[in-house]
Amino acid sequence: MGKFQQKFNSGKIMLPEDAGPHPSSNVEWWYYFAFLKGDKGGNYATMASFFRIGEPGLFKGHYLIFSLVDLDRYTHRAFSLLDKKAAVYMLFFIPYDLLLDPLDKRMWKLGYNLLKRKLPYPHKELENVDVQKMPTRLVYGNNCLNFVNRSEDCFVVHLAEEEVTIDLNFVPQKPIALVGGDGKPNQLFYYSFPHNQVEGRIRNGQVVENVTGTGWFDHQWGRSHTLTFKTGWDWFGIQLNDGRELLMNRFNSIKNGRSFRPMANLIDYSGNVFFTRDVEYYPVKYWKSPFTKAVYPLEWQIVIPEFYMKMKVSYFSMQEAPIIGPLHAIWEGACFISGEEMMINQKVREILGVGYMELVGYANEIDTGIQVFPRLGVGIRKYSRR
Repeated sequence: MGKFQQKFNSGKIMLPEDAGPHPSSNVEWWYYFAFLKGDKGGNYATMASFFRIGEPGLFKGHYLIFSLVDLDRYTHRAFSLLDKKAAVYMLFFIPYDLLLDPLDKRMWKLGYNLLKRKLPYPHKELENVDVQKMPTRLVYGNNCLNFVNRSEDCFVVHLAEEEVTIDLNFVPQKPIALVGGDGKPNQLFYYSFPHNQVEGRIRNGQVVENVTGTGWFDHQWGRSHTLTFKTGWDWFGIQLNDGRELLMNRFNSIKNGRSFRPMANLIDYSGNVFFTRDVEYYPVKYWKSPFTKAVYPLEWQIVIPEFYMKMKVSYFSMQEAPIIGPLHAIWEGACFISGEEMMINQKVREILGVGYMELVGYANEIDTGIQVFPRLGVGIRKYSRR
């Protein structure tokens, strides 16, 4: 049982009630990442996002993405799974996408495959999906994210595909953080538990290790058609070494590249959230994917004047992940932070941290033919040190 199990009511978000699924939302997801140390010396990063989609009053579709990064061997394994209802929803939206871009060969091929009830590689079908609330239980085939009691603070994760198995227990070390200060910075409701104690076990091929570390949890829901209107985003969830966290985000027009509605949230040692929209993002290094031909900005300089912070975000190896539908792929991966912060006494101190960087919308407009990910290379990838 966690430290923050009392009821919470901000007026916009209530716990434990809002921890579970929201039938009135057309999009909702539960997300985690974690950095872990194994008892045999291994170092890992992992993430997962459990999606639930569908208009109110209609059936809901379910989609799961997750990955495991071996930080020592520089390998990345990514998985994409959806149920039949999510595939049906995809079929509903493909004609609209093709009206906007009738030359998108990948969407034509995806629509053809879905009509034949086939999923393109590497995506897999989910069976036996079950979603419950109070407490929240998300069972997506062989995978689940389950809160362990009605307090909806501690949860367990079980993920199992191919030669990867992840079993983790999350216990929050800080109270709930309302993103944006009130829990609704944009169209969606949004809260986090940005600092969790994590322990469990990981199987990566033939290697099995007991692991411990720290993790992050997000939950978002509401009504949004962001992707329908060709909008992507750059998102950063950072755990600083001094015990604070940063959540930063901006939206981008996929068509013209213009950015809008930037934000930064600084969560202090006690869990207080400081929010600003005065954030400057400067991409400084790009990488072109050999799989999708998408060009991702992987190194950044970020300046937050209100917090007297400037920092460099550096990526770890290659972490492009396949996504079914018009996105085609996203960057979802571990990153590192270094920078400086000016204190009240005018002294400058160093800031360091780790986190995850999510870059969405960069593979949408790339015409690479029909199938972007080869059969050899998605499950296991190894790259040399930069």
